[in-house]
Amino acid sequence: MITFETTIQDHLLKMYMDLPLKNAAAAILKTLAQISSQTDIFNGKFVMCFGWSYYYIDERKDDDGNPFWVVQIPDFKADPSKDRTDNVTIALLVQNMQMEAVQRSKSKPEPMVFKDTVLVLKEAKNAKEVYLNRSEAAKNGDSGWYFGLLNDPNEDNHQSDEYETIPSYEFLKFRSEALRVMQMPVGTVAVVTENNLTALIDANDNPLKFTTEEERKQYAAEAAKEDPSKSKVPGVTFEEKKPE
Repeated sequence: MITFETTIQDHLLKMYMDLPLKNAAAAILKTLAQISSQTDIFNGKFVMCFGWSYYYIDERKDDDGNPFWVVQIPDFKADPSKDRTDNVTIALLVQNMQMEAVQRSKSKPEPMVFKDTVLVLKEAKNAKEVYLNRSEAAKNGDSGWYFGLLNDPNEDNHQSDEYETIPSYEFLKFRSEALRVMQMPVGTVAVVTENNLTALIDANDNPLKFTTEEERKQYAAEAAKEDPSKSKVPGVTFEEKKPE
């Protein structure tokens, strides 16, 4: 387990994760520091929405009774509407995925959060080739995304009971790659083959740039060679140790 530490307003703040996600962690800590200059984030009730996830701050004490605070996220492996976890890996990975997709395609993001819903054709959940298309949201809590079969000959003839509406975090269970594009703007169409993004198109049918699976593997290999203890973020230290 990797621990990222910083001090904000004289409070020791820690983040725990499985991977050295330095840029994503630094973005969260920097934002918390900025917010703390305007409001008290160490009140036990603070909640921050950053990208796709919520972030909380929970007070703890070490073995000597010294107080510190831990950044938490919804527990996507349990019930994220009520459960929390100290391990922020999932939220940071999704954050990286979504930021990379928006930046590489040079698109303007249209935010959504983990509990926003997606209309899903049930048959598509286990299909090899699927597509996602974002329309204007019909109501609050609706992401506007549709997830269906690619080249579906019966697309206009499906019955209502062939669809279901699910919160976006459930894609972690069966097609996590779909989450990569979910901050993309209305009109975006994405094609996912198995669990790889294979095409990305804007509202005017223009192809958009995206990072391929092979490129991501190369970046991951290069990142793995870096020493996570060598932080380039002022005031933030990185250590590999188990949480208290």
